[in-house]
Amino acid sequence: MSHKLTQTILILLALSTQVLAQFDANHPELNWRVIETEHFKVYYHQGLEKLAPRAAQVAEDAYGPIASFYNFDLDSKVRIILKDTEDYANGAAYYYHNTIEIWVSNLDFALRGSTDWLPNVITHELTHIIALQLARKSSRRIPAIFVNYLQYQGEGKRDDILAGYPNVLAAYAIPATIIPPWFAEGTAQYMAPGAQHDRWDSHRDMILRQATRNGSLLTRDEMSVFGAKTGLGFEKVYDHGYSLTLFIVDTFGRDKLPELYRQMKVWWRTDFGGAIRATLGISASELHTRWVASLKKRYADQNAQIETNPAQGDLIRDDGYLNLHPRWSPDGTKLAYLSNKGRDYGRTSLMVYTLADSSVELAAPSAVTAFDWSTDGEQFLYARHSQPNKYGGRQWDLYTIDPKASKSSLFQNVKTAIGLARATFPGETRLSTGSRGIHPTYSPDGTQIAFVKNGGGSTNLCILDIAADTIRYLTSFDDGSQVATPSWSPDGSQIAFSLYRISTSRDIATISATGGDYTVRVASRETDRDPCWTPDGSSLVFASDQDGIFNLYRVNLSSGTIDRLTRVYGGAFQPHVHPDGDRIAYAHYGKNAYEIRVISHPLKEPVVANIFQVNPFAATTPKPAIASRPYKNEFSSTTILPRLAIDSGKLKLGAIAGSDDVLRKQTFFISGLLAHDLDMDLYALYEYRKRRPTFFLEAYRISRHVEEDIISRDEDFRIYNRTFALTGIEIGGKYTLRRGGTIDARLVYHRTGAVLDQARFNGLNRDIVGATTLNGFDLALTYRLNAIGRSRDSEINPRSGRRLALRYDRYFNWFISGFEENTSLIIETYDRYFYNQLSLDWNEFIPVAPGRSALSFRFFGGIIDSEVDDTFDFFLGGLPGMKGYTFYSLEGRRALMLRSAYRFPLWSRIDRQTGPIYSDQLYGAFFAGIARAWDGTSDDAILKRGWKRELGTQLRYDATSFYLFPTRASLDVAYGFDHVPLQRAGDPLERSGLKIYFTLLFGFVTDVGKGNF
Repeated sequence: MSHKLTQTILILLALSTQVLAQFDANHPELNWRVIETEHFKVYYHQGLEKLAPRAAQVAEDAYGPIASFYNFDLDSKVRIILKDTEDYANGAAYYYHNTIEIWVSNLDFALRGSTDWLPNVITHELTHIIALQLARKSSRRIPAIFVNYLQYQGEGKRDDILAGYPNVLAAYAIPATIIPPWFAEGTAQYMAPGAQHDRWDSHRDMILRQATRNGSLLTRDEMSVFGAKTGLGFEKVYDHGYSLTLFIVDTFGRDKLPELYRQMKVWWRTDFGGAIRATLGISASELHTRWVASLKKRYADQNAQIETNPAQGDLIRDDGYLNLHPRWSPDGTKLAYLSNKGRDYGRTSLMVYTLADSSVELAAPSAVTAFDWSTDGEQFLYARHSQPNKYGGRQWDLYTIDPKASKSSLFQNVKTAIGLARATFPGETRLSTGSRGIHPTYSPDGTQIAFVKNGGGSTNLCILDIAADTIRYLTSFDDGSQVATPSWSPDGSQIAFSLYRISTSRDIATISATGGDYTVRVASRETDRDPCWTPDGSSLVFASDQDGIFNLYRVNLSSGTIDRLTRVYGGAFQPHVHPDGDRIAYAHYGKNAYEIRVISHPLKEPVVANIFQVNPFAATTPKPAIASRPYKNEFSSTTILPRLAIDSGKLKLGAIAGSDDVLRKQTFFISGLLAHDLDMDLYALYEYRKRRPTFFLEAYRISRHVEEDIISRDEDFRIYNRTFALTGIEIGGKYTLRRGGTIDARLVYHRTGAVLDQARFNGLNRDIVGATTLNGFDLALTYRLNAIGRSRDSEINPRSGRRLALRYDRYFNWFISGFEENTSLIIETYDRYFYNQLSLDWNEFIPVAPGRSALSFRFFGGIIDSEVDDTFDFFLGGLPGMKGYTFYSLEGRRALMLRSAYRFPLWSRIDRQTGPIYSDQLYGAFFAGIARAWDGTSDDAILKRGWKRELGTQLRYDATSFYLFPTRASLDVAYGFDHVPLQRAGDPLERSGLKIYFTLLFGFVTDVGKGNF
């Protein structure tokens, strides 16, 4: 058999299973327990003993109202998994498994208001679990149908190749649940009568009001996908969806929400607009138009009131959509702030604005939450995510940085770039390890740091003694209460902070720096936050939305009187008073989201006394203890995806099936396809993730039948068909390094064979003859790094960072050379090929003008240290390599490839729904490459194995199908300028010429040949 078929199959197998790769931290240090109630199983680890019973009670309280509202009972208990290994807040609903995952850290970021996180997120995700199942078109075990299409590139007249590499490769999924995210998230925020732990708050209203006022509302099509949006765009899907859901409830009745889900259960309906017309009696376009009209009317009245006496000061900076936490320097000449300038998502850097010349400089590339200047104004104190700890968790820590420090050495930068050294910033000093600290601020004498410590679903106010390196707690909340933005009084005796208790609103409080009880200073029915002392220590400036819009206020701590300072259209937050006391810098939600403003002449309007008053805290009644048990392996129901494939014109049917245990400590996966002639593709995977590294076992069996009628009169035989088969088993481990790279070590066994259905020419003695053509072992060690800068177009157009793969293989192959003579049995003879192989694939991406264009550079190099059969060569052509040449045409024991591409946007925001497909982005590219594959022998010159050149162009199209699945297509047209290497001396020369490729997948093909698999 041709082993080159084996190469194609192995590469396709790798492409099709990349989605399964999991490199999440395994966390073997966690001890898990389970609480079981009537409708739920709550899984939690140490440190969450108090939170877990509350989660169980919240879930049970929510289940009845939601199930009643949607008139749907689940067929099994819902699993709720609580996690606190990361400083990260989120929830996820896997409704096909009745499973919810909760990261218990409170969701506290600039685009959301304050809520009691645990009831909010559990009820939100439980609404998903129940509501989405109303729209299921099939069994809960069958979430989608999977479709593949493959067409193979011809390899000319070569008779040693059965099938080339694909030049057409497609994978598409048709889901059984089709709901646009605006409606799914809108109803999940609405929840259900009797179980509503979220509300339309001032943050949501602020985002929607400014979008309406400035003409930046999402269109109906944009609301229907998350797609390639910025972080603000993601939040607008939630925000707009919630508002439109409330509009449906207010206009048509809340009973329409379950009915809209039920209408999507109809098997042929893929457009949510049909459900809207069937349920509401109007088109989706009309619904959106009416909703927008209602917003314009409502906000026009509100804006008119503000226009009579606005007070918002002067705009300082509005680069990016997050400009937060302004802080004056001690001498008042500079203003530092956080900004996501140049980024599409919420990662912020620390910037410094100089008043004298309006210049802006970068002080720290990464920082989160409030920060502080050192008392001498030379350094900064801030928090950021550290590198993963030894268990893989990413947590906040405290740092200082000297912006004037010298830059890192070239050697250090290279080690960081390839993931072999921790990312460090020049002049940065780490103050804590595992503190989970945010909002740090220096005491006036610079000897102590007040900060907020996260953990167990609550946050607490702490003091770090810098000299002693000790931490003491000023508060000891463990009930979900949240502390934020501490601020020292000028004399260092008190600390003001904002406090959210689970049964009240968010208030302003103070506490002695030496400890004791706290005192609530400002409270209203809404949110009061971000306190800042005036320089004389007599007052606090803070933000409040007591009238529905966040504005700045000042409270005199002696008299208790409160004055309004601003009247803005968006929202005013995070004030900081100038050292001279004459100006206030603050973060304002403006036209383009958060911007930095300075107000020099505040309003000073007295506020009616009874608006702000202390709300008494009502402690929650302790719940009876709920028994728990140790966790034992418990697997989810098996998920099945029916699969249809057309493989080079041949229809194949099969399925993908998988299951994992609740905590994803073990995973089973199997995929199979079968054709009418018994061609088969089987793949199975088992992963064990209870320890580090992750251990795995893979097995596969692929067979191909070739119907033919080969007659040889000279040798007196006739062949009716041939069957080629590949069997493989791989066992190994995967380990994620703390710097971001991954190491994969595996032992591979592979066996290939061929079976011939043949007879003598006269038709007699027809029989089946088989032979094993290859037995081989491979000890493989691979280091991979994927460090692509995250952006809204990083899939279609990576613009920064790198991908690299360094691989070493030690092969032990026995390859067929013939058969023993003068025997009555078929006994194969083999040549031994024991050799070492080393390869490096490096992709570098660089942003260039204009706009969001990018240059990419690729280097691939490989070497085999011994003479081997060309079956085991490197292959550099085809779709993943030099596209101007067929995959197998460039082969050799040594390989070098240099490629470059310039990619640019043709239509960066299409934003149009057509049938089930939402079109998002279209990019073009020009590429060029030069490569050589050779053996290092005298035959290289004879067989024309010199350098080969190519030029080409590419179109990339980024879309979303059925509101959910990424759909990414590429069309490549490449021209190979040089002659194809010869197989035998004397063969006619043939120029490679034009080659065309097309892919339709969930991502874009990025990897190259054998060196990566």
